[in-house]
Amino acid sequence: MMAQQPKEAWKHRSSWVLLALRGGLLALFLLPLLAQGYVLYLSTEAALFGLAAVALSFILGHAGIPSLGQAAFLGIGAYALALSVKAGYPLLLGLILAPLLASAYAFLTGLLLFRTHGIFVLMLTLAFGQMVYSVAHKWNSLTGGDDGLSLSGPGINPVILHLAALAALTVAIVSLRFLLSSPFGKTLEAIRQNEEKTRSLGVPSFRFKLIAYVLAGALTGLAGAGLALHRTFVSPHDLFWLSSATLMVMVLLGGSRGLYGAAFGAVLYTFIQAWVSSFTELWGIFVGLLLILAVLFAREGFWPLLERRLGGERGSAQG
Repeated sequence: MMAQQPKEAWKHRSSWVLLALRGGLLALFLLPLLAQGYVLYLSTEAALFGLAAVALSFILGHAGIPSLGQAAFLGIGAYALALSVKAGYPLLLGLILAPLLASAYAFLTGLLLFRTHGIFVLMLTLAFGQMVYSVAHKWNSLTGGDDGLSLSGPGINPVILHLAALAALTVAIVSLRFLLSSPFGKTLEAIRQNEEKTRSLGVPSFRFKLIAYVLAGALTGLAGAGLALHRTFVSPHDLFWLSSATLMVMVLLGGSRGLYGAAFGAVLYTFIQAWVSSFTELWGIFVGLLLILAVLFAREGFWPLLERRLGGERGSAQG
């Protein structure tokens, strides 16, 4: 009985520490509101990339779907918003079209993707993404080609845009955590661990993976629309596979098995890149070294490492 009490007390303390950590992550996004200027700009960018990174973490860490084609979702969302604004339609319509078109693309490509598995899925996502990049790059009359498209119409207040981006990120994390704790999420986890076994039990793994992929596409498309508003410019170069690789790095730095970790990775990457590039053009080397450290000493990512160090061994698989 006496041994049980310290155990319960430690569990209670661990829960409070994890809650404080997540509150601290929220503070990282809120504090720039006091600074304004470039810091606020970076924080908004981190929140929007965080939304895309959370979507990638969802399919990679919980559904076992590797992807190097997330840039296509970002680009489709960005161009959907830019073209609708350019055509004179309400901003809200563009914000609705962005996730809808991105999820439609995810559905169509997913019908082919999930007829295979493993490294083949990864390569197909890359191939499909590069096809979208090529279309955007060559279709000058629609996308502006190398010149891209400028958004001079909306003119949203930076503070409002930042709060909207943070709200979207928060709602995405809370909703996905709820989904992962549901029977759907448990089934996804089972598919990730052993797809052959779950299929043999009659589980339609193709359908579950397709739904997860479409949902991730919608969230990433919304992030792309937000980035278009934030940067007031859309370019085909945003659809290049390096943008997908950047999202993958964010997820690996923060933690591929945790949604909070993916958001933390986006903050880490965005601010480190901005800081190092302020005094050298070789910022990629620094980020590469950080990724090597993560692989060697924090394979689950830096966020789970923080949770274990500060909150004990009780880690959150969905955190």
